[in-house]
Amino acid sequence: MDEFLYWIWFMGLEKITLKQKNMMINRYSSPKAIFSLSQESMKKTGILKESGLDYFSQSKSLEKAKNNRDYMEVHHIELITINSPVYPESLKNIYLPPVAFFTKGDISLLENEFTIGIVGSRNPTVQGQKYARGFASALATVGVTIVSGLASGIDGESHWGSLNELGNTIGVLGTGVDECYPRSNQKLYDRMSEESLIISEFNLGEKGLPFHFPLRNRMISGLSQGVLIIEARKKSGSLITANHALEQGKNVYVIPGEISSAHWAGGNQLLKEGAKLVTEPKDILEDFVIPGNALNRENKFAPEVQIKKISDPDEKKLYDLINRGHDTIDQLVLISGLPINQVNSLLTMLEIEEVIRIQYGNIILT
Repeated sequence: MDEFLYWIWFMGLEKITLKQKNMMINRYSSPKAIFSLSQESMKKTGILKESGLDYFSQSKSLEKAKNNRDYMEVHHIELITINSPVYPESLKNIYLPPVAFFTKGDISLLENEFTIGIVGSRNPTVQGQKYARGFASALATVGVTIVSGLASGIDGESHWGSLNELGNTIGVLGTGVDECYPRSNQKLYDRMSEESLIISEFNLGEKGLPFHFPLRNRMISGLSQGVLIIEARKKSGSLITANHALEQGKNVYVIPGEISSAHWAGGNQLLKEGAKLVTEPKDILEDFVIPGNALNRENKFAPEVQIKKISDPDEKKLYDLINRGHDTIDQLVLISGLPINQVNSLLTMLEIEEVIRIQYGNIILT
């Protein structure tokens, strides 16, 4: 417990970079030993610059760490350090491995050998959503743990696809583990923290800063045996995750998309560069040895969203159009022939009934 408190203190050193923390742990092994160093001793290591040395000296107090420890106990948050027996071996082998990370949920999932990362657009088409849920569901039914970033869009759909099959899923955050971002994923965050696992290498309470997410992406690929890209633009975080996976010697899988669409351009480019084209979950599973008879079970992948029972004919008309890929108000007004005020009213009712949600101007089936 004494050493644990020093780890919490070490993780809270926000002005010391992950690279510097790695160098310190590699040299001294323990945060307690680092805490005992004088400013002069730390200066001799050359790890910190002058401003960092001042910050290091001024931060030598365990009061905040004690408060964080109490907070962690109340909120069932754990800290997994790099020398912990449950720290995944795959993470130790990546560039700049996290010295420790916070967890909320079932840490036994870190021991699952069969993990696939699924990432893609935060603002996907209806087709992309179907594929994310469909592939995640199918993989979950044969015991694969789905790893993603708990972001909007493909990430969230992938987590839901696994949970809906009572499967396991790991969400890697770009915020503190106690921060749900985006807020629209609160329901998903709560369920995952109870039934699966959420992790983060960022300190408690830390907000999602832009540079956090590329760092988060290396953990997604690091925890995964392979990474599936669903609907990614040419410049997107998904391609960063794919590049991390390739650097780590992992397989990259891509679902091909419409060649004229910017939504799928990044994934199509990866295919041109040698990523494996997949059209069904079996294409991924054939690269791994999954124990038992799981693969012999009837498990056809049906990407189509099941039609929900909607009694109002105009609501049903809009639902059918959305299900066919018309996901903006302008498209619905043009194709349905209904006036815009009626379309807005119908969409409001569908949203209240939790049939759809509207995000960044796009209409998404739930």
